[in-house]
Amino acid sequence: MTFLMRAAMAVIGACATTAAVAAEPTFSTVAGHGGVPLVVAEAGNRQGPPILFIHGYSQSYLSWEKQLGDADLARDFHLIALDLRGHGGSAKPTQPEDYSSEAWAGDIAAVIAATTAKKPVLVPWSMGGTVTFAYVKHKGVAGIAGVNFVAAATLLGDPPTQSAAEIERGKAFSSQLMGMLSPDMALNIAATRWFVGALTKNPLPAPEQERIVAYNMTTPAYVRQAMFARGPIDFRDQAARMTVPALFSHGDQDDVVAYQLSVDNARRLPNATLSNYAGIGHAPFLEDPARFNRELAAFVRGVQP
Repeated sequence: MTFLMRAAMAVIGACATTAAVAAEPTFSTVAGHGGVPLVVAEAGNRQGPPILFIHGYSQSYLSWEKQLGDADLARDFHLIALDLRGHGGSAKPTQPEDYSSEAWAGDIAAVIAATTAKKPVLVPWSMGGTVTFAYVKHKGVAGIAGVNFVAAATLLGDPPTQSAAEIERGKAFSSQLMGMLSPDMALNIAATRWFVGALTKNPLPAPEQERIVAYNMTTPAYVRQAMFARGPIDFRDQAARMTVPALFSHGDQDDVVAYQLSVDNARRLPNATLSNYAGIGHAPFLEDPARFNRELAAFVRGVQP
């Protein structure tokens, strides 16, 4: 990571809430698939059961500041979060093949090994669900204790039926996403700001929202283009392999990933439960962190004593 990138991430991190600073993380660089350098943050009790947080599209490990900085989680669990390749302070390869399922799987395996996280619980948000199923496809489930899917963008069966209104919202959302691929910075920033606003049903405080916009902008347009060029990755054939316990946490007012997708996915997995966040959008861990952290802790204790 360059000096300027380190400085930028330090400034963003310095804006974090007091609660987040309470469990100051330590950082390391891990060689991911193909030697791609990945930034990894660790906090909490290094002797406790490990939890590996996997952020979504255009995000950062900073997405999880309300978890990394939670005193109860930090007391009992080894908290690990990474910047995925192309995001945050991690290296940013340029080609679509750099964002293959093999690459995602290799990155997660490398982080698990480097942090000596024995059978972690994975916590993937949104696109992180795709990363998690890439790991399952190439590495299996023997090395993980369970998965808490959070509004995960992963199709494990036929697409859920959508109303006409949902289809129109989807078209509008896709149109805005195209702006995030633009090299025109003014257009890109405006689209990214819209995207961040769409992540929650209830608006976050303005300083928090601007901080999220700031770390979203550390994913450059060419990375976003490369990931889009890969197209969707179909993991429907992997559903039967997901035999470890799974918890689906999803807001029923999500305008990014349909709530019904988690309903359907939870039904398809052999050992899964669903937690409905009524009146909450795409990021329940941001909108209701107290409940999210409490349910996550209970889930981890149930699968990884």
